[in-house]
Amino acid sequence: MIDKDKLFSLFGGDEEEAKAILETPDTFLDNARAKLGMFTKLIYNHEIFHQKLKKFLKEVKSEYDVDKTKDASTFAVYNRAWSYIKDINLKDRSHFDAIVEYKYKPLMDSLVRAIQYFESTEQYERCAVLLKIQKLKNKV
Repeated sequence: MIDKDKLFSLFGGDEEEAKAILETPDTFLDNARAKLGMFTKLIYNHEIFHQKLKKFLKEVKSEYDVDKTKDASTFAVYNRAWSYIKDINLKDRSHFDAIVEYKYKPLMDSLVRAIQYFESTEQYERCAVLLKIQKLKNKV
């Protein structure tokens, strides 16, 4: 049996941090910077999480299909990340400023990975949105 506390410890952080996240105002994600941050963090941490999960499940000698697990987690992560970035409106000045001010490398790396994922799943409309953001970031 998998110990859920050990599994959740893979995410890092402490109880106070988790409590602060749960008490974050609902309006926090109305901010374009927050949406870009969530998008980037999800994609950046995805591979790290999968590696930790793989190591954890080997340690507890749990049988599971590595490829299916990675496919499922990849699907969940990229679709959740999309739920944040899809609301970015390049015509909104605050959204434009958020893209301009966001750190170049993490955002660009995340955009490239997301575009590759959505191309592989033939979700070209999503790729088009991400490419617009990528082109804007490259211009500034």
